[in-house]
Amino acid sequence: MFFILLFAFVAFLFRNAFTIYFLNDDFFFLKITKINSFNQFINFFSPIRQYSYKPVSTEVFYFLIHLLNNNIIIAHLLGFFVYFIGVYYLFKIIFHLSKNKFLSYLTAGFFAINFTHVFQLYYLGTFQEIFLFTFLTISFYKLLTGKNTQAIIFFVLALLSKETAVLFVPFLIIFKFFVNKKIQWRKLLPYIILGLIFIVIYQYSLKYVTRLENYRLNFNLRPTVNNLVWYFLWSLGLPNFMPDYFISILKPPIPEFYKLLKNLPEVKTYFYFFITYFFTLGVSAFYYLIKKIRQIKKVIYIVFFSFISFFIFIGPIGFFHHKWMVRLTIPLIFVIFIQTYFITKFIKQGKFWKILAFILIPLYLYLNILGISIHESSSTFLLESRFTKNAKKIFGKNKNKIIKHQFIYFKDPDDITFNPWGGSKKLKITLGNQNFITHYFPGAKIEAVYEFENKKIPKNSYIVNSIDILLPY
Repeated sequence: MFFILLFAFVAFLFRNAFTIYFLNDDFFFLKITKINSFNQFINFFSPIRQYSYKPVSTEVFYFLIHLLNNNIIIAHLLGFFVYFIGVYYLFKIIFHLSKNKFLSYLTAGFFAINFTHVFQLYYLGTFQEIFLFTFLTISFYKLLTGKNTQAIIFFVLALLSKETAVLFVPFLIIFKFFVNKKIQWRKLLPYIILGLIFIVIYQYSLKYVTRLENYRLNFNLRPTVNNLVWYFLWSLGLPNFMPDYFISILKPPIPEFYKLLKNLPEVKTYFYFFITYFFTLGVSAFYYLIKKIRQIKKVIYIVFFSFISFFIFIGPIGFFHHKWMVRLTIPLIFVIFIQTYFITKFIKQGKFWKILAFILIPLYLYLNILGISIHESSSTFLLESRFTKNAKKIFGKNKNKIIKHQFIYFKDPDDITFNPWGGSKKLKITLGNQNFITHYFPGAKIEAVYEFENKKIPKNSYIVNSIDILLPY
């Protein structure tokens, strides 16, 4: 009953995800997964490619979307279903390790409703994070319960979903030393071998990916530390746009930050609840440890293990220039666990502490309800989905005319001072450059031309005004 209610509530909280249409990289994956033979399906698993190797969470997933007649609602339902399985196995892991049902329910519930999942559940292109999370939680649970073959199978599925699955190997080693020293090395050996094999497999595609500006590895200590700190602060609940307002974490925010708080009262309200929640939790935890001085060593041990695990799963992401909250899916578990661990301890300490704990829980709930609303806007997924839905209407209405032309020319307004959302430059990103053509005009040989790149309109072009896509609601 708990999980039925939780999953219904999660679906309600993130309900706007079901309205998000295809955008950006979706069009690329829809394009490459239009296949006609079993050999083409097998080719999905070839590591020889110039984009990231994630065959299960990209090619297989989008192939299923094609089988579902590109039904966007069913595609999102499939993603949510996979997510719910992962949350359920997270509960089973915590309960298996702690034998504390309330702690297990609270951790699974806190994780399930966390606002950062806007970045994993709304955009189909980021469902790879959900596949990774679910396959690793199942694999870990099967390993803990002695079902080694099943555990390895799900680890392989995780490895075929995202390259960061290899970080599960150092996590298991740390887990053996910190939590369960009885785990035998022979049980971990298949994970180590598979991890090394897939590191080699990933090399071909990663050499192309890391050439891109956002994904070039930067081993400079200062930006790496800055990245790691921001990922941690995000995991606590700071909004995703906060780095835009801080030149340095050690310096005050720029003046525009105060204008933001003035112009967007919901953001100001969010910060009030954020400060209230963590101040209350922090002071309570400190006071609890003073009263329970003998438990300090155990608590430090748990917190230290959680921090190490958090940064293990951040891994090489810390060396990228590009920071994105989507990457918190698994690291978030450990930060949430520290919070739920203390709240669970409070409940056992008497009436006052129980009241305190049951104040913290609704505070966390409301904080994340606000966070979802704020990040639905700041993520731009709803906005870009509106663009691609508008494009769908325009292309559908004029399809017979468009396919008679050689080019689609996205024209910006003549008034250069009026260029909403970046005009054709924004459309190139949202429509995936040329990739949208296969989706909207199957079989047609048309090329998209964007005015910000080419001011001259090619002959035999069908002209689409960028504002017709970018402005209507």
